[in-house]
Amino acid sequence: MEIPELLKNGGSDVDVFCIANSWAIQNSFYDKWIEGPKDERAFLDVLFRYLETNGHEYKWIIPGDDIIIRLLNERLLTEAEFYKIMPLSKIENRSLLGSKAGFSALCNKYDIITPKFLIYHPNYTYKDIQTLLGTPFLLKVDRSEGGFGVFLCENESQFGEIIGAMDDTENLVFQQYINGYDINTEALYKNGKLITYSYSRTIKIMGKFGVSTQRLFYQNGEIEIELQNIGERLGISGFANIVFMFCETNRQHYLIEVDLRPNAWMNYGRFLGNDFSQGIRNIVSGSLELVKPSAYFEGKMMKICLFKKDLYRCIVEKDFKGLCAWLFNKEGRWRFVPWHDRKLLVACTSYLIRNFLDFAYNKVRKVIKINR
Repeated sequence: MEIPELLKNGGSDVDVFCIANSWAIQNSFYDKWIEGPKDERAFLDVLFRYLETNGHEYKWIIPGDDIIIRLLNERLLTEAEFYKIMPLSKIENRSLLGSKAGFSALCNKYDIITPKFLIYHPNYTYKDIQTLLGTPFLLKVDRSEGGFGVFLCENESQFGEIIGAMDDTENLVFQQYINGYDINTEALYKNGKLITYSYSRTIKIMGKFGVSTQRLFYQNGEIEIELQNIGERLGISGFANIVFMFCETNRQHYLIEVDLRPNAWMNYGRFLGNDFSQGIRNIVSGSLELVKPSAYFEGKMMKICLFKKDLYRCIVEKDFKGLCAWLFNKEGRWRFVPWHDRKLLVACTSYLIRNFLDFAYNKVRKVIKINR
């Protein structure tokens, strides 16, 4: 929902192809909406028909989320189609798209530093996995998004319960658990070249392995070479959400995730001088120059909270302290409210009110049942 604004500020005309009521059109920054059907197969059929007729009008096509990227990757057959739509300039690395097993294998192929991993085989015992990865370790379902399908395994009994509850264990990934904290780097590439990026540490997440709602943004030039190497080796061409686990013991960034799609955080990099809109202007003009923040932002830090997601987290987790922080503008939270876009503000506020009322209604029903 934040990306049309980024693209518009980057000097582009923006069309959105999506289903009705999608968050991608709950904003005022797109020029045209093309409605797609809700059925997945029909959605792709209509999309390809539209591109066959109108594809020549577009310099850049951006798949907007993990699910559509996976569906497109399964559907695309020719190199021409792939390079027209997908955010990779190396088709041989398409296993990265929507597959955690594919991601792990490519890290191994290109000598990218990542936690130790193992692709599941029914013959593996808990002891086999423990010997290689140590305890605890993570289990990751191959095709999963938004923090779902990730489990922390701390003992053999837990391991058996998790595996036993799964219908499909194909390409299940076991990953070494790194004792540290999440580092998020939003990045923009063109044909493997890094154009701009932001760097932040996760502060609050939804659930145990869900999406982040609060981050601490700051500059860290040490990660730049690593991001350049990742982009060049994998052939990233477009937006990327690249996540590391940082281990304080050895001061090492371990790559744990690469999602090749935009996210809302990219629009907030501007608070620390990371201008994605300038990066977009560079790409459209044919420049591959790296956009860097000015010296003014050197050494500065800023805690950024996503209005819709963080308030939703406060409601779900009954974080009354967090709700009060929003109410009383603690740490300047109000600057992250989309005051500049009435349509987006109304959509977010309506969503939060509905969820709060549902939460309150269910709470009252629960109390009534207990009293009876």
